[in-house]
Amino acid sequence: MTSAFAARVPAQRVAKGVVLKDEDGFVMALVPSDRQVNVDAVNHSLNRLLEPASQQDVRILFRDCEAGAVPSLGMAYNIKMIWDDSLAHEQTCYMESGDHSELLEIDNPSFMRLMEHQQHGMICR
Repeated sequence: MTSAFAARVPAQRVAKGVVLKDEDGFVMALVPSDRQVNVDAVNHSLNRLLEPASQQDVRILFRDCEAGAVPSLGMAYNIKMIWDDSLAHEQTCYMESGDHSELLEIDNPSFMRLMEHQQHGMICR
């Protein structure tokens, strides 16, 4: 949400990636930055037993990024994704790009093309 504030962008338009993990691997849940991931909803949607990944796991996965700046496109890191349906209603979506100073601006048609093969649902609270 810090990036949204600094960029003067409404927080609901900034998609944040939250990394989850279980014995089968990692999943990135993409939700508006002013919301929290509902892990139970993600688990129900994916039929898994995910929990938040450790900070150490996140640092290892995104070692080319600034600490705490999780890029929002998990598929670039070969990480399965699920995204919240509310992001489909924004005409423009912003995503962290791996640092705390730059946001990617993506229009709705481009966002929908990027996410067309990723699962989605109501996964935030």
